Amino acid sequence: MNHEMTDLLTTATNRRARSRAHSQTHSRGPAEAPRRPLAVGAAVAGAAAAGSVLLVCMALGLVGWFASDAGAHGDTRDALRVGADAWLLAHGGRLSISGATISVIPLGLTMFCGYVLFRMGRWAGSTCVAEDSRAVVLGSAVLAGVYGVVATTTAVLSSVEQARPNAGLAFVGGFALALLAGGAGIARASGAWDRWRDRLPEFVVAVGTGALAVVLLMLAAGALVVFGALLLDFGSAENVLARLHIDVPGGLLYTLVVVTVIPNAALFAGAYAAGPGFMVGTGTLVSPAVVALGPVPAFPLLAALPDTGPAPWWTILLAVIPVVVGFVAAAGMLRRYPVPQYELGALRGLVGGTLGGLLFGVLVALAGGSVGPGRMTEVGALVGQTFIAAIVAIGVGGLLGGLATTWWLRRSLRRRRSTAETASD
Repeated sequence: MNHEMTDLLTTATNRRARSRAHSQTHSRGPAEAPRRPLAVGAAVAGAAAAGSVLLVCMALGLVGWFASDAGAHGDTRDALRVGADAWLLAHGGRLSISGATISVIPLGLTMFCGYVLFRMGRWAGSTCVAEDSRAVVLGSAVLAGVYGVVATTTAVLSSVEQARPNAGLAFVGGFALALLAGGAGIARASGAWDRWRDRLPEFVVAVGTGALAVVLLMLAAGALVVFGALLLDFGSAENVLARLHIDVPGGLLYTLVVVTVIPNAALFAGAYAAGPGFMVGTGTLVSPAVVALGPVPAFPLLAALPDTGPAPWWTILLAVIPVVVGFVAAAGMLRRYPVPQYELGALRGLVGGTLGGLLFGVLVALAGGSVGPGRMTEVGALVGQTFIAAIVAIGVGGLLGGLATTWWLRRSLRRRRSTAETASD
């Protein structure tokens, strides 16, 4: 059995080594040797990543202004400010509007900004000189600093008496997002990512992989729950759109707005499946046990909300989603990072699932906030309860997945060894 497990671990190690070699071959970009210092390229990448998405948001604000009232209200500066404010909200730049506060982060737009940052970071890492890990860290800090300065400047310039973004939060959010996404791109393209990963114990890499899989699977499962609920009550969504009297250009822009908050809705659906549920206004609750709602804004995604009263019995079945997610994430992680003993497989599955539940809880906390005055100051999941429920359910699923996958791998190895012995005879 020890020989079989050694063969399994060796095969997995060789597969990962080939994957790293392939990524390093394709991450350098142009064949010619880079000439610019990484700090210079990172500064350019930070400015380009911020400026490109900001300009797109401002252009969409301008188009929406013309499409909605043909320029009858306000002027172009107001439209440009709306686009800039949306970009700032994606970085946590809390917006104060005539006594009301908007603090909900449109995570779809945040994810798009992160993708652009990652791509620009890869460009900087593949076209500039990165002598060592210190240069990579410095380049990542420069990229994040430039991005944060652009966010702060935008907040200051777009601030008017009626709408004031929080410049400090915009800088902190922009810096953090750029450091994570842009820094990951630089590290990936320069080869530092693989060097750092190779220095980490395999246990840390394995549970980190499992935790990331948990977050992605929970987002996917939450999105499926939202779309399933919309399909079951599609007529309500159509009625909402009909009451808004939106034409074709306005409908396209409205669709973009909906897309920016789909990750928020998916996270709320994940909190719903975990058990605690979420709020759509002060004093409301949407959970598998009970639904208590008041008047809600005319927004198509809200048509997915169930009716007030006791929830249907079958909604309690959604509670298996976090457990299944933990199981599947652990199974995928242990197929890539197998271990010979049951206790080790169970430990990796449990820790990976628990860490994934913790990260999911953090995202759920970021997804909520205030969307207006009065009762709409509280929109989002019950964060504390969701943390506990997600960690327990996904951790249990990870534990079961770790045990089951280790058993399956050991059984597959025994079969292969038996087949090989029979063939040799």
